[in-house]
Amino acid sequence: MIQSVRVRLALWHTAIVAVLLLALLIAAYTFIAGMTGRRFDQYLEETAAAFRIEYVAQRYQTPTDFAAAAEALTEFDFRDLDLGVMDLSGQVIALTTAPGESQTTGDEVLQPFDPTELSRFIKGKHFTAPVFVTLHDRRGGVRACLLPVEVDERSYVIVVARPLYNQRAMLESVRKVLLFVFPTSLLLAAIGGYLLTRRSLSPVIAMTEHASRIGTTTLHERLPVPNAYDEYGQLATVINGLLSRVQSAFEQQRRFMADASHELRTPISIVRGEADIALAMADRPSEEYREALSVVRAEARRLSRIVHDLFLLARADAGQQPLQPRTFYLDEVIADCARIARSLASRRGMTLTSNVSCEAAVCGDEDLIRRLVLNLLDNALKYCSEGGTVEIALREEAGCHRVVVSDSGPGIPSEVAAHIFDRFYRGDRSRAGDSSTPHRLHDESHGVGAGLGLSIARWVAEAHGGSLVLAHSSATGSEFVFTLPSRRAIDVD
Repeated sequence: MIQSVRVRLALWHTAIVAVLLLALLIAAYTFIAGMTGRRFDQYLEETAAAFRIEYVAQRYQTPTDFAAAAEALTEFDFRDLDLGVMDLSGQVIALTTAPGESQTTGDEVLQPFDPTELSRFIKGKHFTAPVFVTLHDRRGGVRACLLPVEVDERSYVIVVARPLYNQRAMLESVRKVLLFVFPTSLLLAAIGGYLLTRRSLSPVIAMTEHASRIGTTTLHERLPVPNAYDEYGQLATVINGLLSRVQSAFEQQRRFMADASHELRTPISIVRGEADIALAMADRPSEEYREALSVVRAEARRLSRIVHDLFLLARADAGQQPLQPRTFYLDEVIADCARIARSLASRRGMTLTSNVSCEAAVCGDEDLIRRLVLNLLDNALKYCSEGGTVEIALREEAGCHRVVVSDSGPGIPSEVAAHIFDRFYRGDRSRAGDSSTPHRLHDESHGVGAGLGLSIARWVAEAHGGSLVLAHSSATGSEFVFTLPSRRAIDVD
């Protein structure tokens, strides 16, 4: 099987041209042959009609049929025609070329016209209109026109015959020309088709060679787009878009692995350090062992949370995190989450209020929605200073449930707000922009979190057909808005 697309296209092009050209040549030859035959017969008929008029005129002036025919024949001297008169019994009255005689035309020696076969054709028939007949004789074929005529109530047949060698010679020349034109045109079409396909596919070859040089270290390179409006330009644009997405995914994966390694390294280092300290001395007070184990337990919890979050996001990216949809009341979930977070807020000297003004029946994964609300509340509490306030409110607007979580924290700087939903992102400054206070999105007991809480919260919102955005942030506080359709059916993977 031919592997080259250029060769296959050239062969297809040649085959199509061959079929079309062959059909055209056959049609042309058929037209030429038909037109030549019609003109040939028309010439014979016109000559026969003229000869009939002359014969009838001479018949009324001469006493015998032979004398009238002979006199009429003297008026018609055609070197390429045989003229004569025959009766209906097939008897020859007169004929320009007598049997046994021959004529010479240039270099050609023509055999005399033999009326024997024509006599058998005419005998016993009655003619009312011109009749054309092709006779096969020693001259290579004769085309004859038989035209009936009546004189003194007697019927005769005017015969005008012409050899077919001129017509056949002309058609033979036409065939030779067509047989030369066909392979020559086909060869030119094959060469032209190959050059055309080669030139047409040269952008694809250039893109292939350029794409083959793109690897993991050169993902920033893009294919050239000489013309963005033709098919090749659109293909190159699509491939460049794919390369951009691959580069973005590759860089995101690389950052994800680096950040995950960094986040996992910290609790592991603490656990190892505490274990080394605890084992450094053979005899230590039990309080120190308990303190070391408490640190190990806290870091193990943090490590477990990070691993769980990473596993959840990895399954979500791969489309393997199935939702468990069922109908539940969002207002009850918000009330439970507010009750859980209120105890943490009171320990930090903050105030958490809940403003739920309606029942909200929704269809979704209750556990994931609960986690989203808790992440938003936990994030808000981490930003507030002592004495601050956090509020969660539920409203229904245009067929959607709108959950608003606001706080009185220092706000989020604009350069940080664009990245707060990125994984492992933690701003270097607080919302107020004070570089002395670390920017923290999630932690336990005021420890720095892994930066995955808001990423998970946004994924949960989008998986349920909703959205999560930072609606407002200033020096007086920030406001996150989560929307969820009412009783929306969630696809189950």
